[in-house]
Amino acid sequence: MQRVADIVFWLSIALWVALVVAGGLAAAAIFPKARELDLTLAGYEAFLAAHPEEGRMLVAGFFAERVFVLSQTPRLVLAGIVAAALLLQLKFAPTSPLRKTRLAALAIAGAALLFGSLWAIHDFRALDARYRDLASTPAKIEEAIAFKPTLDAAHERASRTMTVEVVALLGLIGLSAFAAGGARPRA
Repeated sequence: MQRVADIVFWLSIALWVALVVAGGLAAAAIFPKARELDLTLAGYEAFLAAHPEEGRMLVAGFFAERVFVLSQTPRLVLAGIVAAALLLQLKFAPTSPLRKTRLAALAIAGAALLFGSLWAIHDFRALDARYRDLASTPAKIEEAIAFKPTLDAAHERASRTMTVEVVALLGLIGLSAFAAGGARPRA
């Protein structure tokens, strides 16, 4: 059972990290390329003509957002699996080094995920919908531009939350690897 818990833990945490990082990689690839392309989006022609740079970023956001939306539910599921697997690992190895520290790292990652899912990302998506609504209405284009700093602040909060999640997960991986290496009998 210890082996099963170990395998499930390592596979699940690797997938969780991959899903969090995938969104960042998608954004890092999409947004710079969007600046170079002549992008269009039905319903936003007036906004793109009035503010080409902001328009390109809006179009790029449609693509990048999809990665974040698709990864949200699997990340929540994987967080539960990682937590269960870690608790099983610790049950079978009650003298495991760094026990409390590993649990704390998992708690931080889980809290960041929940905070992001329930508030930061939800808030950003609601503000983004408002921004897109304003940008798609020719008479409200300048209002959309004035609203953009509010959207950018919400994006920054969501990004910081995901950064905390990734750093805590990497910490958990490092601590778990150290604990596994230190917990094995030496020949």
